Amino acid sequence: MALLSRVAESLFWLGRYVERAENTARLLDVAYHGRFEPTDQGMAGALNTWQALIVTLGSHEEYFDGTRTASEADVVQYLTVSPENGTSIVSSLSHAREAARSVRDFLSSEIWVAVNRLYHGSARADIHLIKADGLYDFCDMVRQGAHLFAGAVDGTALHDEGWQWLRAGLMVERADMVTRIVDSKYHLLLQSMDDVGSPVDRYQWGALLRSVSGYEAFVRTHVGGVETEAVVDFMILNPAFPRSLRACVEALVEALQEATAGADRRPRNAVLKTANGLTNRLRYETVESLLESGLHEFLDGAQIELAAVTDAVSAAFFWSSEDGREQKQTQAS
Repeated sequence: MALLSRVAESLFWLGRYVERAENTARLLDVAYHGRFEPTDQGMAGALNTWQALIVTLGSHEEYFDGTRTASEADVVQYLTVSPENGTSIVSSLSHAREAARSVRDFLSSEIWVAVNRLYHGSARADIHLIKADGLYDFCDMVRQGAHLFAGAVDGTALHDEGWQWLRAGLMVERADMVTRIVDSKYHLLLQSMDDVGSPVDRYQWGALLRSVSGYEAFVRTHVGGVETEAVVDFMILNPAFPRSLRACVEALVEALQEATAGADRRPRNAVLKTANGLTNRLRYETVESLLESGLHEFLDGAQIELAAVTDAVSAAFFWSSEDGREQKQTQAS
């Protein structure tokens, strides 16, 4: 069955919005628990922990407009329930629900219920209770709801091109977030090169691993401890860890290949060429070359390439890329 472009686009963004909400909840939870870590040096690093979180999520230009501070209370409200922030958890889940509503006939009842419950659970949250030591419960609710959604998608959806479009959206969002959280640790939180290998350095890398549920997997596969080179290798290049950059990008390419299998060769080839460029780099890179040539520059370039993939997909297959937003007759596959 071939999908109309508007359906493919809604499924793609449904995957992205739910993944974005989950990732934001993960990062908030790690920042929240970081307050309780005892240390003489503190955990803030080069930037205040909450300020670094805003920068990591790419919201610093909008957030620091002269009316907000980098305090815990302001950042928590902005990232959880603020309607002014189009990428807050509640806003992301509202967008996800609308995307799901527009393709309701293509979703199982279990998927729709999972999205609906996740949205209503977040929208009804009381910001005063969240600020009053309830952030963990809120973040846990979002994480568990996102896991239920993912399980419903894998376990009840027909694994056709629509499933592949949803999976592609999820993977491109997850890959982008991996680059941001690694860059945040390496570029924003470390005060100076003198801190490499210090207790604060190891704690921050451990917090990064916990933010992607990778701490236990890392410990099982690395007996040398939580060191910079090992964590970077695990988070960027390890194909066996499902939230590493390489694993996400390879899954993204696979999903795009399947989703566009019946499409015209020229736009399809343009999309796959863009996506495969980053895949090939990750397959043949080493952690030594990444660190020597500049990890920040590599991650910044990866973010640009992931944005280019989204732009190429949108231009080739999605309805909203048309000037005037007239519905395209071209099908996504």
